[in-house]
Parts: sequence; C-alpha cells; structure tokens
Amino acid sequence: MPRRTPLLRGWAILLPAVLVALAPLVLTRPVGDPSPWLHLRVGQFLRQGGGFGLPDPWAPFVTHAYVPTQWLPSVVVSALTDRFGLGAVVWSRDLGIVALFAVVYLAVRAVSDVRISLLVSAAVMVAAWPALTERPQLLGFVLLAPVVALWQASARDGRARWSLVPLSWLLACTHGIWSLGLAVGAVCVVFSPWARAGHRRLVGAWVACLAATALTPLGPRILVTPLTAGSNGRQFVEEWLPSSARAPHVVVALLLCAALVALWLFQADRPSPWQVVLLLLSIALTLSMQRTVPVAALVLAPIVAAAGTVRWGSLDRERPAPRSERWVLLAGVVAAALVAVPLSAGAARHEPSYVPTALESSLDALPAGTRVVAEGDVTGWLLYVAPQLQPVFDLRIEAYSPEHVRDYIDARAAEPGWQSFVTRTRPQAALLLESAPLAGALREESHWTERAHDRGFVLLVAP
Repeated sequence: MPRRTPLLRGWAILLPAVLVALAPLVLTRPVGDPSPWLHLRVGQFLRQGGGFGLPDPWAPFVTHAYVPTQWLPSVVVSALTDRFGLGAVVWSRDLGIVALFAVVYLAVRAVSDVRISLLVSAAVMVAAWPALTERPQLLGFVLLAPVVALWQASARDGRARWSLVPLSWLLACTHGIWSLGLAVGAVCVVFSPWARAGHRRLVGAWVACLAATALTPLGPRILVTPLTAGSNGRQFVEEWLPSSARAPHVVVALLLCAALVALWLFQADRPSPWQVVLLLLSIALTLSMQRTVPVAALVLAPIVAAAGTVRWGSLDRERPAPRSERWVLLAGVVAAALVAVPLSAGAARHEPSYVPTALESSLDALPAGTRVVAEGDVTGWLLYVAPQLQPVFDLRIEAYSPEHVRDYIDARAAEPGWQSFVTRTRPQAALLLESAPLAGALREESHWTERAHDRGFVLLVAP
C-alpha cells in the first residue's frame, strides 16, 4: 500500500477539527423546545433543597411520584442560568452539539479511517437532528456514544473496560437513556464468546455498571423508571409514538442499517452474533419510537464504520487516531467553544417568542395556590416563572394517570364533558391559546373574563 503524502496527512488531521469547529454554526436553530423551562425549574427546586414525592410539591393531580432522572444537567444549567441568564441554555445546547460530533467521530475513528469516520459521524448527526435541542437528553447522547463504543470494543477483543462503570454512573445521573447503554452492554456480553478468556470480567463489568446506576442519588428506584415513564405517557407523547419511515432522520438511520447489511454481504467473514443482534436492536429502536432513532444511529456507527473500513480500507487509515490528530481535534473543540458557540448562541439568543412573556406580571399577581389550566407546551414555563401557581396538568406527563391526561386533552378541545373536568379540577385561571376551543367555551359558557393577552395566548380568570 503506498504511503500517504504530506497533503493527505494534513487533510486527515485538519478536516475533522474544522468540521467540529463549524458544527454549532451549521446545526444551531432558534430556541423552541418547551422542555428546558421545566428542567430549569427542576434544577432550581433541587438546588433549594426540594424533593419530589406524593403529594407532589407542584401540582395537585399528580398520581405517580415524579423521578427527576435528568437531575444533574438540570441542576448545572439552572445554576449557570442564575449566573449568566437564559443565554446559558443556548450555550449549553451548542456546546453539547460540538461534544456529540467530537465523541462520535472519535468512537468511529478508533475502528476506521478519516473519510469513513466523517461520513458515518455526519450520518449520526443527521439522524439525531430533531433531538439536538436544549434538552438534557443531548448530554445523554454525548455520554451514550462512548458507552456504546466501549461495550462494542470489549465484545471485539474480550477485554473489560472498567471506565464504563463511572461513565454509566454519570449517564444515569443525566438521562433515562442509561437503560439503553446497559442493554447494549448486555448484548455484547451475552452474545460474545463465553469460552474466551476474560468473559467473566465482561460480566463483572456489566454488573458493576448496573450497581453504579443503582448508586446514583436517586437510588435503586431509578432501575424501574424506564418502564413506568413509558407506560404512563407513551400513548400521548409524539416522540414516544412509532417513527415514520418518511421522516428524513429516520431514513438516514434505516440507510445505516441497509449499508451495514450490504457491507456484510461483501465480507469474507461472517459478522459476530453480537453485531447481528445489535443490528436487529437498532432496527427496532429506529421504528418503535421517534426518541430512540438517535440511539439506533449511535449503536450502528462503530459497526458500520468498521465494516466500511474492511471493505474500503484507504490510504489515510491509522487506527486508532494518532495523537497529533486527537490534539488538533481538541483544538477544533476549543475553537468552537470560544468562537463558533458564541456566534451561534448570539444569533439564537433572543426573547423567547413561543411563550407569553408579557403575561409574567399578571401571572405573578395571582394568589399563591391558584390552580391553572394551561396549554401543555407552556406549563414548563409556567412552573418556572410563576412557581406559586398549581397547574392542573403539566409537562411531566408520566406523573399523571392516563385517565387524567385523556380528560385534559378532551377538555382543551372542549369535547362533550369538558365541564366535568373543570368541575373536578376547579381551576381559578386559564392560560390558553386564544384559538383553543376551551378558551372560547370558558368565556361563552362559564363567563370567565380576560385578564391579559400576549403572542396568541390569553389569561382568563374565573368569575
């Protein structure tokens, strides 16, 4: 194989760093996710020494104790917001995008050359695009990428990576996605050769990761949250519904699956059983829920990159990435943090246009303990700017019974029987879209009066 020219070597070192540095400018978007307000309030509440249980400290109709599985990023970003303002939310998001691109690239670069690594990393970022928002799950993806890659490395060579234990603990403090990291680890342990030396250490590493998860500040109860959260709210939350194969990010994830199958067909060696099972798991993750499409891409990335390198090994291949390349990539991350992130955050940092900020004073004037029926997407903001109020429903959908959620949805649409929901929950105020059927029904049939309005929202009070 001919040696690489200096030009090729320079290209291989510089291009990944340049792309990482530019990632915030390319991938940023206006702030628009409703969830960060809720997480800011959670972080603020926990920092003040608060705790969740039953009865719920915020809302009167919660039936399942809320478990703040995203407590660590909520606490950190809340503290940063108190110090630097709401711009800290945007900065955190853009830094998360940079970190995700960098860790995915390093994960696949360990098994492939630069060109294939960049191609696969770009595919992962596209598959994860809808999730690259201000929510803590972005940090969950940043931590899940090395967890997945390390478990696959252990399955390949039989060596236990004990660094997975603290990583799993940190992931469990960050997002409920920790369960999928353990699932990938279980596949790698169960379907790798049991007779191979060191397999017992792989089992021990997985058990240690499970124990570390149970030893987070949330305690062992965190182990059942993946089941309870999904069962309570899956039928009502769009991102928990089955994916559409026509969505561009889903198409990219499915193309990764198809590319892997095609590459295996041209390989002389058969794929390992753990690789086949992870492919099947990735297909299930892609099609079962919109929120797990990025996870499928993260699971597939190292396998696809390795298979592509076997098929098309190129002149710029050095595995793992040479130290000089890693230092230059780090320089790209620093450049992004110092230049690109401030530019992208500055462009996105503006007064939120999707919440009625002019109503803050009117909401603050309502007596403490006032029950409010509000649009679901602004309930996180309501909890953050007016914590003295009690929403009859909020974004923590997993904390409510399915019957209560269904009644709220029907009442908001002013479906027959909406009066019984209002009678049962006894709200004294409503924060609704002016176009919402319930807003019109409260005005016309129950004689509620308008207190204020802003950006298409109206604040109504009971007579």
